[in-house]
Amino acid sequence: MPRLPADMRRRYVLGRAPAASGDGQRARGGESMYINYLTLALATAASALTLGAVYLLGAPAAGDAQGRRRGFAWAFGAAGLLLLITGLHLVLTWPIPGGYNIVFGEPLAYFGTLLVIGAPALWLGERLGPLLLLGAAGGVINLVLAWALLRHGMTQNPALAAAMYAASGLGLLIAPAMDRSALARRAAGALFAASAALFALFGLAAYLKHPAVESFGKWVPIEMRSWR
Repeated sequence: MPRLPADMRRRYVLGRAPAASGDGQRARGGESMYINYLTLALATAASALTLGAVYLLGAPAAGDAQGRRRGFAWAFGAAGLLLLITGLHLVLTWPIPGGYNIVFGEPLAYFGTLLVIGAPALWLGERLGPLLLLGAAGGVINLVLAWALLRHGMTQNPALAAAMYAASGLGLLIAPAMDRSALARRAAGALFAASAALFALFGLAAYLKHPAVESFGKWVPIEMRSWR
């Protein structure tokens, strides 16, 4: 759940916002609500990071390197597609309050694109060095966003949110060296695993909170609002 600045908290109450003039998306009582599907994005990010950790830390069975690589390619592609769709929607429409569209949407769109493009490359056995360099550039952005989350006190747990971004960012910075160093490969895998655990914890808290009546549980579909 995004943690709103003080001036916005006076206008937004747990997912409900004052309806703008002509706004047709009103909940009961004349208040409008913003759409929040960060739970899906967080779960997918945790899954993708887990896949990355398992791929880097695991070893293929003898003679099964190609089968293992292709199996992971399907999984990375599926996760990337979900990240790309949710990220692009956040970036292009800004459905949630303020800077959260930047902090969550832009990394989702960026890394979703890399995974969607990287999946067929992994399947075909292409060299992934250039894509890993793009990932490292995104890792720098994740480190910057980690600092921004702390500096601006964003989310209800800024320290946890910053840690999950920082761990993934460091792993991405190390990843380009993994073909030359087993140590770099293990370090990147460990950082991805740590970030996956933090994303999962953050997502679990959101899944427990968002369905509550005092949160998004009061949402009423547009076609049902005339019944009330």
